[in-house]
Amino acid sequence: MSFLKPAARPWQATDFAYSQVVPRRYDDDLAYILRTTALVESRADQYGDYLRAVFATRGPHWRHAIDAWNREEREHGRALRRLCEAQGEFAFEYAMTSYLAGVDYHACDGLSVRGSIAGELVARCVVEALASTFYRVLRDSCADETGRAVLHTLALDEARHYGMFRALLADEQQRAPLRGWQRIRVGLRRMLELSDDQILFAAWLVATTAPSHYCRRTTAARYGAALYPRYRFDHLLFAARLICPVLFAGRSEWLVRGFAAALWAGVQWRAATSRLRLALTPMPPRAADAPQG
Repeated sequence: MSFLKPAARPWQATDFAYSQVVPRRYDDDLAYILRTTALVESRADQYGDYLRAVFATRGPHWRHAIDAWNREEREHGRALRRLCEAQGEFAFEYAMTSYLAGVDYHACDGLSVRGSIAGELVARCVVEALASTFYRVLRDSCADETGRAVLHTLALDEARHYGMFRALLADEQQRAPLRGWQRIRVGLRRMLELSDDQILFAAWLVATTAPSHYCRRTTAARYGAALYPRYRFDHLLFAARLICPVLFAGRSEWLVRGFAAALWAGVQWRAATSRLRLALTPMPPRAADAPQG
């Protein structure tokens, strides 16, 4: 039994033409987002260890699924790192060491931070749906051919990963069903955590020079102003089509469009408030001269 469908075109991080990257085709904010994401994705082994611990009682098929997912996520980090390095100097090793030392991930004690295995899977479905959407957003705002190819490939992978976690959720629902209101609560809470320290500390590391102090609020404003204006309604419609069956056990057109409209309103609000905070807050310089790893 295989929960993770194989990629239509299996790939490795070395498959892309990084030598053909044209740095001027990346605006400063896009480069900033990509570097942040390279750090977050490069933590894949910690994400895998945590999920293997949470799912330890579910047998070898679940373990094989997480192992395969972990390998693919590891390639995401490698591909993004090489893409960022092809755009110019990127002190990845220095930033990654600081990132791992600065922000802990969930403990591998077998306990889900979502309260149950089913809750963990709902959260993972939401994360993967939004990750696939995120890479579509970045792809559509990238003018470089190699960058678009990398981001498109990652978007497809994340959609498959969503399918894997949804299949695991269906399997788990036969053992310990999660009620509708519980799925909605877990899913919405996970969406509200998208600007947590796992992302923002990485964003701070690639956006400022030493000496400076990590300010979550200021970093959130900079990151939000760089990211959220890139979203279009069709991006959120894609996300809604994936998320609605998980949270609401349905995917009627009115439900999907209504949920997409709610996501769109939330994104617009975040874009506006981030820009306002950014305009009112003195920002430290970008990390152009960070020590090389």
